[in-house]
Amino acid sequence: FAIRKDYLTENPVSGIDIQASPNIINRYLSDDELTRLISACKRSSWKKLYLLVLMAITTGMRKSELIGLRWSDIDFKKNLAKLDDTKNGEPRLNPIPAPAMSELLNHREIGNGLIFNSPAKPDRPFDYTKRWKAALNEAGIEKFRFHDLRHTAASYLVMGGATLYDAAQILGHKSTETTKRYAHLSTEHKAKVAERVMGNVFRM
Repeated sequence: FAIRKDYLTENPVSGIDIQASPNIINRYLSDDELTRLISACKRSSWKKLYLLVLMAITTGMRKSELIGLRWSDIDFKKNLAKLDDTKNGEPRLNPIPAPAMSELLNHREIGNGLIFNSPAKPDRPFDYTKRWKAALNEAGIEKFRFHDLRHTAASYLVMGGATLYDAAQILGHKSTETTKRYAHLSTEHKAKVAERVMGNVFRM
């Protein structure tokens, strides 16, 4: 960034090797946890917590992408969110599935305002940290970060039959290498389905 802005002429850390450590934190919600969390979010004192969590799970958007969303970014006819400022630096159109779009319509506003704005400071995102933690506590869910909702979205996509390429496109991964961490869920899920079905067929 500094080089692009001409603050520096060369990278001062170009000769330093960084040992990569694999990101193996793939925590996602079980069906039971999902039910409990959704119920808790619906009862939150912040009326948009359910919408925020629902969009995070159904779209796989990052936290920064969600809280930066404006009403003018939403195409209500095509059920899409236009994301200009993404982590990988490339804009993308993110699908908004029907459950999230339906809830979004319940809060719809006209204009360019932030969807998840602060009532006191409309030009800034709402600090939902306390409400989020309260919902987790009420739902009895431990060791779960907001970013894990994105892992949940990825896991559901793969277990639902989405290819790694399709999942990567929806999640905004530059390549399927990042998405491959979820590949085992597809085989695990298929194995469980086959075991359940064939177990019923050949039950003695």
